Amino acid sequence: MCIAIATYKNRIASLFESSDKFVIIHSPSYDIKNSKSITICNNSPNELLQLLKSNNTKTLICGAISGYIRRLLEAHNIEVIPWITGDIQSVIKAFRLDNTISSSFIMPGCRKRGRHRHQGFRRGQQNL
Repeated sequence: MCIAIATYKNRIASLFESSDKFVIIHSPSYDIKNSKSITICNNSPNELLQLLKSNNTKTLICGAISGYIRRLLEAHNIEVIPWITGDIQSVIKAFRLDNTISSSFIMPGCRKRGRHRHQGFRRGQQNL
């Protein structure tokens, strides 16, 4: 299993659709040193989906994402953890601890989108 992080430069892209690359990290260690970076050439929804699927992505961590693309990814069994901001290494370090991304990484103005506002986002949690 692996996770993909939608990035722009060295941070989580504030908008998934404006990502310039995916950082792909494999479990169980989620070690950023063993990650690979994939440049995004075409931001069409189907191209992004195929790029994630071809890298066996099971979880996507990203900033804001359109409802259409999120539903498309989830329909293909890619879990989406949206509304995340910060530098890549800090987010991965937080995620690696117990598959939780603390509320300190949630984008400003998006704190009420999750059911567990003060606990951050947990894998498998439905975030509205």
